[in-house]
Amino acid sequence: MKAILTAHNIASDLVTSIWTPIFVGIFIAILTYALWPRNQAVFDEAAKMPLREE
Repeated sequence: MKAILTAHNIASDLVTSIWTPIFVGIFIAILTYALWPRNQAVFDEAAKMPLREE
């Protein structure tokens, strides 16, 4: 049986083969940035912002 090439199949293959690895890479980059020890002071200061009384 021959596979029928439809727009849905093309879109599904595009998302699976191209966009999924790109988004995984972006997610890993954001996670690395957020957990990098050098950035800890910046995030600690930002976490205290709502508690400040100025």
